[in-house]
Amino acid sequence: MDQSTKRPHAERRRRTRLFARACGLAVLASALLLCACACACAASAIADPAPSTAPPPANDTQAGAQAVHSLPASIAGTTVGATSEAGDPTSACGRSTGATVWYSLRAAAAERIAVDLSASGALEAAVDVYHVVRSQLNPVRCDETEVKGKASLSFNASKNGLYLLRVSAIASSQLAPFSLEVFLPTPAVRPPGAPLPSGGVGGQVDPIQNVNAAYAVTLHAGVSYLLNLANGRRSGCVDGRLFAPGTRSFEEGSPVVRVNCGGYRLFTPGAGQGGRYSFEVTPQGRGVHRFHLEVARAVSSETAPGLALGNYAHGHGRLNGNGVHVLRLYRMDVTSHSNLTLKLSAPDSADFNLQLRNVNGRVIECECGDSGSQTLMHQLKPGRYYAVVSVRDNSAGNFTLVRESRTITTTRLSFGVATAHAGQGLAIPVKVSPGASGPVTVDIERFDPVFGWQFYRESHASASGGSASVAFIPPAVGRWRAKAAYGGSRTFSPSAVGFSYLLVS
Repeated sequence: MDQSTKRPHAERRRRTRLFARACGLAVLASALLLCACACACAASAIADPAPSTAPPPANDTQAGAQAVHSLPASIAGTTVGATSEAGDPTSACGRSTGATVWYSLRAAAAERIAVDLSASGALEAAVDVYHVVRSQLNPVRCDETEVKGKASLSFNASKNGLYLLRVSAIASSQLAPFSLEVFLPTPAVRPPGAPLPSGGVGGQVDPIQNVNAAYAVTLHAGVSYLLNLANGRRSGCVDGRLFAPGTRSFEEGSPVVRVNCGGYRLFTPGAGQGGRYSFEVTPQGRGVHRFHLEVARAVSSETAPGLALGNYAHGHGRLNGNGVHVLRLYRMDVTSHSNLTLKLSAPDSADFNLQLRNVNGRVIECECGDSGSQTLMHQLKPGRYYAVVSVRDNSAGNFTLVRESRTITTTRLSFGVATAHAGQGLAIPVKVSPGASGPVTVDIERFDPVFGWQFYRESHASASGGSASVAFIPPAVGRWRAKAAYGGSRTFSPSAVGFSYLLVS
């Protein structure tokens, strides 16, 4: 082949190689670009994952309320994904709520139904019970979770009544699962209850399982009884109600005596009202509440007329807040306008109140809320009064009460003359009424025209039958004055009088 023929073939081969090389570079670049895009997408997926939303529970709405067919029932629920409806009623607990889930229950009979909620995680929730009456939701009971995530309540359901149970997360609370127990608790005790022992009885109640306790006690007409319902130490309040003989239902009956958050009362059945009474104890608030109940006939030191407490007499006794001996009543007859002092001696651990009452029972003064020894002072007109020593809570201890009454006195002093001569002997009479006896002190002063009144002498005398006298001889001319003070006695209070003046010429 000649050179002219070879040259075109070589040129074509060279162009083919160049084209292939260019195509390979393009393919390589495209592959690198695809890889970079893939890596970027993967990195983006790792750095910013797509959000996931939990679906709402099937019982998220009232219309989708989960039916509780039989009791007891153990239910696993959750507020995760739950919402709230625009027409949701406000929680009876008074808190703002958010996500809600619903349960429905139809009572097979007139019975009490209990609900226990245990919240998981940091869920703070409220449990509301509503009675469905046609299109209305009537609130029945509500409870909120406490620090351990527990909420409990019980309610009295009517036969065939339809009830909705709502579990709602408190506003801003974390959403989390929970467990719900719905069951029939121990039935409430019906009157008259078990016989009350003579020495009293201790027990406990709570708002779920043991909603009440009841005891029967026979009381006689015209006899006064002390009833003491003591709260257990570090226990919540209990309430008490005494029902008349023949009461068949605590809910429908009307109590003759109420005791709120423990305490004691005096009760005397009227004519024809003797018989077997029933005393019901119920809890206030959540948790277990312990109590001690005792009923006993009141003795003369616990009701009118009380024990006589004479002047400087000592009253002794022992009070016990866990028993029935919870107070002592003393009567005092005051025969003159007097200053009364009551001194109560008791251990520092004794939480006692000391009251002064008038003949109509009105509290005149009270040393209340203190512990240990106390002193009460008051000015009294003639009449009958009462001193009451009573116990608070579960305190106990011995005490001594001392009465001190001293007649209020008036002291008068006079020089007898308005003017006298220097060296003239004078008697300064002092009168203490009403007819008091005891020490009298007379202070005499002279007047200095530059520095004013200056002390001169103190004289002492003893009043007898309300009269006393001190001698005074003015040593020099000028202005003089004297004042007197009566020191008092066991039966008369101290008193004093201001200055009487004398001009000596």
